[in-house]
Amino acid sequence: MKKKIITIICIVCIVLLVTALVVFSYVRKSVPKNPEGTVGNTTGNLYNGGLFCEKDGVVYFANPYDGYALYSMNSDESDIKRLLGTSVSSINADSKFLYYYQNGSVSDSGLGSLLNATGVFRIQIDNLHNNVCLDRVLGKYVILADNDVYYTCGNDSSLKRVSTDGKTKETILPLDILPVSVQNSNFYYINNQENLHLMALDLRNGNTRQVLPDDVYMPTIEGVMVYGIDIHDNYSLISLNMVDGTKTLLDSDRTDLINVTDNFIYYQTSGDTPQLKRIRRDGSDMQVVAEGAYHFISSTSQFVYFTAFGSDTPVYKTPAYGPLNVTTFDAAALAATNAHTKK
Repeated sequence: MKKKIITIICIVCIVLLVTALVVFSYVRKSVPKNPEGTVGNTTGNLYNGGLFCEKDGVVYFANPYDGYALYSMNSDESDIKRLLGTSVSSINADSKFLYYYQNGSVSDSGLGSLLNATGVFRIQIDNLHNNVCLDRVLGKYVILADNDVYYTCGNDSSLKRVSTDGKTKETILPLDILPVSVQNSNFYYINNQENLHLMALDLRNGNTRQVLPDDVYMPTIEGVMVYGIDIHDNYSLISLNMVDGTKTLLDSDRTDLINVTDNFIYYQTSGDTPQLKRIRRDGSDMQVVAEGAYHFISSTSQFVYFTAFGSDTPVYKTPAYGPLNVTTFDAAALAATNAHTKK
């Protein structure tokens, strides 16, 4: 009798243990709801390829010294780690997952070889094997907003949405636009099908409205202010007040790219003497960061990174605050070398 009781107890314990493990695994891999207002990366970073994304003091970045493989580091560039060997862009983050666009290339024969696909992906930060393709599409831009991932689809030039858990998917707008400017659950874009005016799409109810009868390229919304490029005024750098419509000229030079950070606007001008500049949001303290043409202007809490146009490396950087001091992102190059040496 005692043996039977012991056997039954053992069986019950095993069942409970297995059940607990299954529940733990499910909870660990589940996709929790994000609070309203969640945005996966800054507008400026996403305009510049989404190669850098900071969340809770950790920077996730596509390392050009390693074929744009996915890496992480602290904001001071310490503790650099290689997370995934596939080439990524449009990186977004919430508290548990990263969302990004994968272009299908593979830089090693490890985990990346199992993920040789182009599309929008989700990966769990503390469990890199929990990697899910949300949609196998050819696209360019990806942004996490609330509990959905928005992205462009090159096949039919449309804006699509997939829920973070991957259960629902739909087409939102039949427009070929830059879906990266989101504030307070409103998505801002240029109506490139009609008049190029600044529009807003309420992500909660799907309603659209005109914000301003102005044609502003690469709009970045900060409170009631819009920072962007004036299409009809030599592509100059401007700010617009959404309340009273006041327009302020910040720089008359033709502007190609912008990234609006907490204190400065970093922007690339073109013409006979192209320059990477920075200026405060009120139009004061304009400085030349570097002579020449640059792109992939990316910001974190500590640094602003950029690359010469037409080149992948070297990656340059300057402190996000204080005096300009342009150097190279040598830590990323060293980390890439170390990652391949360990193979």
